[in-house]
Amino acid sequence: MFGKKKELFTRPSENQALRTLFITCSDSRVDPAILTQTDPGELFILRNAGNMVLPYGSMQGGSTTTIEYAMAVLKVPPIIV
Repeated sequence: MFGKKKELFTRPSENQALRTLFITCSDSRVDPAILTQTDPGELFILRNAGNMVLPYGSMQGGSTTTIEYAMAVLKVPPIIV
């Protein structure tokens, strides 16, 4: 598959042109790329059980870090839960 879509897969390694942070369930039947019809490098995806995000400060961890990185470093303002 890489050979057929080499340009598609090498583009995200150069830079990320992210359109949104997508928070979704880790359920294997939910595929954010299929659901949103996006290619690699277009979404910054946070997956966890129940697509839960705890209130800020109540528990520091992977979800908090992912959201902060998306907003502060990658400058991805829209968030879809």
